[in-house]
Amino acid sequence: MKIINGNILDDVLNEMSSDEFLNEYWPNSFLHNKGSLERFFSVPGIESISSLENILKIYKNPVMVVGDAIIEETGGILNKFLVPPEEAMSWYEKGAALEFDFTEIFIPELRESINKLKSLLGLPEGTMAKAVLYAAKESAGFSAHFDAYCNFIFQLKGKKKWKLAENFNTVNPLQHYELIEAPHLPDPLKSYWNGEFPDENLSNGRELILDTGSFLFLPRGCWHSTSSSEETIALNFTFGQPAWLDLILIELRNRLIQKDEWRELVNIDLLDENERKKIEEKLKSMINNLPNDFRGISVGDILARKKDDLDVYQSTQLVVRQLMSIKDGF
Repeated sequence: MKIINGNILDDVLNEMSSDEFLNEYWPNSFLHNKGSLERFFSVPGIESISSLENILKIYKNPVMVVGDAIIEETGGILNKFLVPPEEAMSWYEKGAALEFDFTEIFIPELRESINKLKSLLGLPEGTMAKAVLYAAKESAGFSAHFDAYCNFIFQLKGKKKWKLAENFNTVNPLQHYELIEAPHLPDPLKSYWNGEFPDENLSNGRELILDTGSFLFLPRGCWHSTSSSEETIALNFTFGQPAWLDLILIELRNRLIQKDEWRELVNIDLLDENERKKIEEKLKSMINNLPNDFRGISVGDILARKKDDLDVYQSTQLVVRQLMSIKDGF
């Protein structure tokens, strides 16, 4: 097993130190860094990813298939769905891109690399971190979208075209959004959305070509799309971007959960008018008392929440994926 002696960025960045990256690019500016494929082999686990056939032999989880082939199959209702791993190759041959989520379950050495990088970036202990593999060919790829997390991308095979565009619509987005959903916006995202949607081709964006051995840091919120004209394989190290909001909400809930009245069942719809008014008056009193409940919260209390699980959804997905990876579990 390979051991990371220095830090992962010093090992993989070409003619750039990790200090330069952290000072000039992290966390808000993209970086496209070219070099040889061999530099990536210093990262434990990457040498295990040699071909799509090899990936399909070791990956025993549902695979996300994405793109025009799915749009055609579903009559435009969906652009992606999960399939059993044994069906993934047939979708790939139809032109779908493949996404292998939580790859580190099947290549455990990647977990060491992910954790080393998370520590180097100074991210909270409870930050979601995972590896995702992508395979595509013949114009397959992902349509324009932005993510609520950041990605460190290792282009392991082939040449992939990226379009990147600055996000003038949101600052520090807290959720993933696909341009194909426009003009619909989820209510939380709508509350801090600005301006018009970009066009689906991101025509005001910048085109990048990632060939074998290229590295890309993609910050949270950057509009992007991808396409391939040949067989490509890329590995992403994906990290959540915990906000101060996440920490304070955990602390607030932890304090309110100690109060009997805040743990009561929401049971109001079947009550008569008088009983409903009593409940509403009680709730009003509870709301008015919130300043007292939250009095005394310190910076230390908030910072202590860095160790809490800061992405329950992804943690749940990991557990489900781990269960499905057990023999005969899928």
